[in-house]
Amino acid sequence: MASPRNIAARALAVAAGCCAVGTASLLVLGVRGLGRTSERFAGLPFLDMWVRWDAGWYQGIATDGYHFSASQQSSVAFFPVYPMLIRAATVLGADPFLAGIALTLVFGVAAAVLFADWARGRAGSEAARAATWGLLLWPFAFFLYGAVYSDALFLALIVGAFGCLERGKVRTATLLGALAAATRPVAPAVVVGLLVRKLELRRRAGEPIRLRDFTPALSAGGLLAYMALLTVRFGDPFAFLHTQAGWGQATGAEALLKLPFLRSVTDVSELGLPAVHLALLLLLLALAVPMRRMLGWGYTAYVGVALSIPLVTSRDFIGLGRYALAAFPSFLVLALLLRDRPKLWRAWLVVSAALLVVMTSKFAVGRYVS
Repeated sequence: MASPRNIAARALAVAAGCCAVGTASLLVLGVRGLGRTSERFAGLPFLDMWVRWDAGWYQGIATDGYHFSASQQSSVAFFPVYPMLIRAATVLGADPFLAGIALTLVFGVAAAVLFADWARGRAGSEAARAATWGLLLWPFAFFLYGAVYSDALFLALIVGAFGCLERGKVRTATLLGALAAATRPVAPAVVVGLLVRKLELRRRAGEPIRLRDFTPALSAGGLLAYMALLTVRFGDPFAFLHTQAGWGQATGAEALLKLPFLRSVTDVSELGLPAVHLALLLLLLALAVPMRRMLGWGYTAYVGVALSIPLVTSRDFIGLGRYALAAFPSFLVLALLLRDRPKLWRAWLVVSAALLVVMTSKFAVGRYVS
């Protein structure tokens, strides 16, 4: 198994490749979409490429705090740990966008290192090496390399939480789980996954379930802390849900069937990118079936809930490929299933890397890809 230093070097190499793709795209094409949130780095494309779309929301939270509206887009939709870290960096004098870029890269590399270690413990060195490449070359892995989004932080926290749980460090796992639950709106997946895995490990050891084995349920504290903040500030603990109306998110059957989006489609070509997102998420979700046998119920429950939440709530499928990064156990299961088919595995990595290049380029020039 490669050392943590080698894993970090590989992650940084892919990050450098993505940066080169985005920089070249900006130099050749310029900004073509509406995604640029600041002109601050217009002359520095290797930085400017990462400041897109939601970056402006995180910068606003870090510098001005939260605001809430039930009828318009508002910042309470974004969970607090990532912008809090950006804010901490700005207190020390850092530019908020530069802080966000640096934090994403640091946590993205950390996530890769933690994932490789976790995978090695579950399936051995060779499978871990393959699975890590699968993660690093995922079509939306550029969100781990500099984009001012919270995905890299969440991934590092949740992989770290499960890794600690496997080593019997339940309190640390619970703390990391709580931080993860306050980073992205998939707290139910965090709580259910960690709790089921802890109980599963207890039963596998042939030992009776004790009250302390339910400690991972306390990881819900991250979400509850955010809800408490929203109650104090806005009198609404569910403000992060109620603001979704301002983002055009339908509810009930409309959201489940994506009817508003489908009604808005005027040309079949408009379905291309949503179909890519949907296919990628469904691929990782389908891997939850063999996951039960390979990794256990805890990971199956985590992946099932973590991917079902965005699948149900997504307005137009856009973003599902990025949200799928959270399903880290699926990357190991895919590597294990294709372990005896090296040509097929290499073909998948080539296709995945090619999509990564395309998506990185589109994101850099401001296209709406996630």
